[in-house]
Amino acid sequence: MAESTGSQVALLHRISSIVSSDQDLEAILRELVSLTMNVTHSDACLVYLIDHGSNEIVLRASQLPHDAEIGKVRLKMGEGITGWVAVHNSVVALPKNASQDARFKRFSSLQEDTHEAFLSVPLVNSGELIGVINVHHREPHRHSSDEVALVTFIGEQMGGVIGRARLAEQSQSAVRRLETLAAVAQTISAEGYLERILQAISEMVAETLDSAVCSILLVDEEKKELTVSAARCSSPDYMHRMPIRMEGSLIEHVIREAQPVIIPNIHEEKQYRYPELARKSGLATVLSAPLLSQGKVIGSINIYTRELRVFGDEEVGFLKVVAGQAAIAIQNARLMSETLDMKRTLEARKMVERAKGILQFKHNLTEEEAYLRLRNESRRLRRSMRDLAEAVILADDLNRKDGAMSKEGSRAPVRDDSEIM
Repeated sequence: MAESTGSQVALLHRISSIVSSDQDLEAILRELVSLTMNVTHSDACLVYLIDHGSNEIVLRASQLPHDAEIGKVRLKMGEGITGWVAVHNSVVALPKNASQDARFKRFSSLQEDTHEAFLSVPLVNSGELIGVINVHHREPHRHSSDEVALVTFIGEQMGGVIGRARLAEQSQSAVRRLETLAAVAQTISAEGYLERILQAISEMVAETLDSAVCSILLVDEEKKELTVSAARCSSPDYMHRMPIRMEGSLIEHVIREAQPVIIPNIHEEKQYRYPELARKSGLATVLSAPLLSQGKVIGSINIYTRELRVFGDEEVGFLKVVAGQAAIAIQNARLMSETLDMKRTLEARKMVERAKGILQFKHNLTEEEAYLRLRNESRRLRRSMRDLAEAVILADDLNRKDGAMSKEGSRAPVRDDSEIM
């Protein structure tokens, strides 16, 4: 393929304008695929990208309408000519009978697989292989060195665009995670109800990590169970689950080891307790992190995704930080509850002591006799000692007020605490 100097310069300008445009990644790939077909006079062009999570190479762009195949056509690394190019990072150029090559793998949904000539070139970004670009000719076609060099150059430009897009996505994800951490901290300091705090946390984490379900489970030490305390999910069945027995469950490992656990595919995990619920809800991967409070695991925060997914160190670290903040909120709420209980108990004791004093004075009783009268009335009326003590104190206050009014000439009736006791 011979191109004049002017045509080559125009081509370079065209490639430069495409890769530097503000279009989204999909649009840029489509334009580069179309350009590749034009300059190679080919009949088909397909772009595959590596999915490191599944260790597969996946169809991501084509010049033909392949809506049903995009993201669905997958090859294991090393499988087919495309997989071979990905593993060996080498060019393969077959001028004819491409389907007869021992490495070839046919997909019935791809008509390009019936073409005679096949050129497969690695997509590289900063020395890292990220995919493969394939060029097909219906008829036999000899690939010149210039043609291979041009497709390789276009592949390098594609690799750079994809690399930048992924870097931008990672940066945006990092920003979202930081914003979520700040929002979680603000929610913990602003909200006063634990249920609302945990629900807000689960919703923010699900949104940030783009997950189908985010649940917060708390340990019931007495029953050795885990209960769903908050969840953001689209499946009502998940929220209505019975408490989970810790023994033998996957979450038990998180509780016991106090370390995050990732289950890449819960449908293949024999220890997962709810395979039918996962299937019905369309859940695939789970990431679980422990809620640690003063060195003790009090629960877990769990992320479920609908697609098989690999969680990076940044995402795991983010969930651990959120888990730490949630644990602090839970511990603070429990301490506050304990403090309020102690305060109520102390107030009740003070009331009972005051009521005993009133009964001792009014009825010439001993302290023990006054206490027994309060206790017996509490049992008979099925009311708490505090309620009875409040009634005695209230009656005494009213008697005092009525007595004061009588001295001033008022004839209001005088109530006696014996009416209550």
